[in-house]
Amino acid sequence: MKVVVTEALRELARTHRIFSPTADRLWPLGATLVVGRDAIIEPYTHLLGGFLVPARFGAFTYSHSAFDIHTRIGRYGSIAWGVKLMGSAHPHQWAAMHPFSHNPGPLPGLGAYLADVGAAPLEPFAFAQRPAAVMIGHDVWIGNEASLQRNITIGHGAVIGAQAVVTRDVPPYAIVAGSPARVIRYRFEESLIEDLLASEWWRYGPDVLQALDVRDPAGFLDRLREREARGDVSPMDLTPLTGEAILQACAAD
Repeated sequence: MKVVVTEALRELARTHRIFSPTADRLWPLGATLVVGRDAIIEPYTHLLGGFLVPARFGAFTYSHSAFDIHTRIGRYGSIAWGVKLMGSAHPHQWAAMHPFSHNPGPLPGLGAYLADVGAAPLEPFAFAQRPAAVMIGHDVWIGNEASLQRNITIGHGAVIGAQAVVTRDVPPYAIVAGSPARVIRYRFEESLIEDLLASEWWRYGPDVLQALDVRDPAGFLDRLREREARGDVSPMDLTPLTGEAILQACAAD
């Protein structure tokens, strides 16, 4: 849904600690924002790539690229410029792939041609499109100008190389690159990956994590377990900004 940014929404973003690329770190007054009613945006996020609000956007994630309203992105994500979702699929197994056969509506030239030759509007054939959702896990790093196929999942801790063309799911902690993207290697040994996933360390704030020394992954996990056993760390309890609240704020002014 498209809405116009109001002062009420800017104040809502300010109180929820949602940051944009403008000088005052807020969405510009009067700009058009695209958001879904079910969107959930956690505090301390950085939507730096435009005015499309993803379905989920986790705390401390920053993105210099815009994603559609179906995309779900976890916490602590690092997303560079020019990352894009691939376009809709075409029926490549048909004799002709052009949308005249299955989706003529968005192309006014088709209607103009039919009118000029006195032909009736085309009855499109059914063609099932793949769901648009892309799932991006926690602590994922995506390089400049990577392309992501729709309906894929990028696992926690994965690295996507610059200009990679990702056409399938990416396993957790995999480093992928190329066109099409392939697994180059994994960041850690399998046992350490399993331990990192089991820890769900992204539940904690950066104040807790930095004190555990992230430079030593195995030691980091040991220290996290020790603090959890002592009961002196607690997961973050964050109140998100919802799409419903955004829509209400824009309707209020």
